[in-house]
Order: sequence, then structure tokens, then C-alpha cells
Amino acid sequence: MSKRKNRIKWPALGTAVCLGLLLLAGPGCKNSTSPDKPERARIRVNNNCGIAIDIYMDTKYQFFLENQEYFYIENFELGTHLLEAMQKGTQTTLKSTVAELTANQDYTWTVSSSAAVAVTNNYGETISLYGGGTFQTDIDNQVTATIANMPYGEHLFEAKRPDESEVLASTTIVVLGDNVYKWTITK
Repeated sequence: MSKRKNRIKWPALGTAVCLGLLLLAGPGCKNSTSPDKPERARIRVNNNCGIAIDIYMDTKYQFFLENQEYFYIENFELGTHLLEAMQKGTQTTLKSTVAELTANQDYTWTVSSSAAVAVTNNYGETISLYGGGTFQTDIDNQVTATIANMPYGEHLFEAKRPDESEVLASTTIVVLGDNVYKWTITK
């Protein structure tokens, strides 16, 4: 007679261990379809304005953001708060808002530019306008073209004859606020 030892084969043992782990872990898992309510309010600040900015809340520095970055303001009391975005390293206010934060939830503040550059062509002929080396538009004589949503920062504008490379006129415009910046091109 052969003697058999009571052994469980590896595939059966592996299956039993996996099932046991699933049973133990199952009750501890949270239902992903019902997210937890945040314990505290927080504000996600998005920087879409074109330059680096310093963020302040109630006149207190929070952090800085490079262009296209975001970060959260946390650990504050609910109520009315002043949010400010300043040009990094300066006291030049670019945007500000008063936020009424009344619930423990996530809020979002996006800092973006709604500045415009209006270029008037008094050169005497049609010109092509370039901004930052990129073609913007052709402008007929005695016509004004407006470029909307200019990012904050320093921008080089150039006027050329259509399909030519010679620069007829140029200027640098520093956009630091939601204003309409003007340039008139003359001979």
C-alpha cells in the first residue's frame, strides 16, 4: 500500500489564498460611486494667464504658480475671503476676487487674461501683423484689428508687408492687466 501525504497542490493553495484575501479586503473597500465629502473646503487655483504669479488670500502669501500650473489653498475657515494674483515677485495685482465659501467642498479659481491689443494701421498700405513671431492678421490701411485674450507678459509685435520679411515697424507691449493695449502703426 502506498502512503499518501495530505498535501494541497500549489494551484489549489494559490486559489484558496486569493479568495481568502478578497474576503478579508472586501468589507474594507469603499464604494467608489459615492465619494467622501471633504472634511474642509479647499480652493484649486489654476494659472492660465501666461506668466508666473504669486497667490494671496486675505493679504497673506500662499504660494506661487508658473504658467499652466495649479495648486490648492487649504486650511482656512468658511466665509468671505479676498483672493489675489500678483505678478511673481512684485506687488502688481493682476486679478482679484472676493469668494464666498460656505460649504466644505472644492472650489476653483482660474487666473486668466482677458486683455486685448488693438492695432491701428495708419501706414498707408495693407500690412501683416506678427505677435511673438507668429502671424496674427492682415490689416488694411485705416483699419484697427483687435487681438483678444492676450496672455500677460511682454510681447513683441511687428508689422510687415504681406508675404515679405522686412519689418516696417515694431513695438513691445507689456500686458499686465485686463486692459485694451493700443499700437498705431505709421510711416
